[in-house]
Parts: sequence; structure tokens; C-alpha cells
Amino acid sequence: VADIKPPLSADTKADIGPKIRKDFDFSVVRSDLNAINEALDEDTQRGTDRIVRAILQDITELEIAQKQKPGVPRSETRLKNVCGKLDKLEKAFGDYLAFAD
Repeated sequence: VADIKPPLSADTKADIGPKIRKDFDFSVVRSDLNAINEALDEDTQRGTDRIVRAILQDITELEIAQKQKPGVPRSETRLKNVCGKLDKLEKAFGDYLAFAD
């Protein structure tokens, strides 16, 4: 997530879609998170299942929010929306990793 923010801050026209699709391939992320979840005890899984669903939803929302016509800069509102989605996804990953500690 942290790798996506700088290009977006530097250029409001930045096409971050390919990076999102590469780094957050939905099926790969889902498989990886589910594999990790299987190694956790049932009580922990109850908490992480909710976070996994949130992460997957955040990825979907980010993919939709970032879409932009080529060469057209994002409006201030749209830029805030994309940055908000990135922040939300970063927090969800942080919450998930907190269970590993």
C-alpha cells in the first residue's frame, strides 16, 4: 500500500490500476489469507475472518475508485477518495497482522 501512495501524490493522473492488480491480485490475496487463517486457532479465526472480508472488500473498492480516464487528472474529491481507500486497506492489513503478534 505504501508503494502506491507516492506516485499518486506526485501525479494526480498516475495510473495505479496495474500496480493494484499486480500487488493485490484478488484470488492470490484471498488464497494467501485463507491459508494463514487455517493455521490459527478457532477463536483467532473468528476475528481474522472479519478482517479478511474487509481486506477483500477494500481491494475491490480501491480498484473501482482508482479508475481514471487516461491523461485526465483526478479531482481533489476523487484523489481524497482513493487515498482514503488506500488508508483503509493499510489499516485492515495492520489489524490482520496484529493477530500474528
